[in-house]
Amino acid sequence: MTNAISRYVRMDNWIFEIKMVRALKVDSYGKPYEAIAQLNINGDFGYLDGALHAHQDSFSQEDIETFIKISKALNLQSLKFGEQSIALDLETAGEVSKAKEPVTPGSVKKIA
Repeated sequence: MTNAISRYVRMDNWIFEIKMVRALKVDSYGKPYEAIAQLNINGDFGYLDGALHAHQDSFSQEDIETFIKISKALNLQSLKFGEQSIALDLETAGEVSKAKEPVTPGSVKKIA
């Protein structure tokens, strides 16, 4: 996978491990954002633990697909949020795969 983001970075005699990512939904960094979410990483699994939205109650399908993309870039095997769990197909890392069970904005509960 050529677009992979390494979760491990060596600097001098330290190895830094990426365990949490804070995501902002915004057009330009530093501007007021529409939503904020936290993606925690445990092993090869991602957990979308918290999210706050300014103008909607839950994630849109486009939001979910974006989190699937970043999860694939981090070489995660699955992404879990609320009651939903999505197994990620790393062979199609450049594509967005749909969940095995359909995920619609109405089926995703607000996580806060």
